[in-house]
Amino acid sequence: FVDYFEDNYIGRRICNNRRRVPRFPITLWSCFSRLDQQLPRTNNSSEGWHHALKNSVRINPSIYESIKDLQVEQHANLIMAKKLEAGLVKLTKRA
Repeated sequence: FVDYFEDNYIGRRICNNRRRVPRFPITLWSCFSRLDQQLPRTNNSSEGWHHALKNSVRINPSIYESIKDLQVEQHANLIMAKKLEAGLVKLTKRA
């Protein structure tokens, strides 16, 4: 596991205590800058939205049914945004 991590994420050591360029740049996988900007560490919120959208649409819909489903979803999101702006609903953060 350590070899895999070195090769892909931090770079294997070479001469003069330097490291090779890793396969995935540190800026790609490190959450430090996101935490510094007070952004979420994961994309769980968008994954949850995708899951809910997938469960709300029909199997093999026509283009018109797909458009209608997206319009319903957009309307629901606009209502939630208005409620959040008005202070009627508060989003809770799970620990």
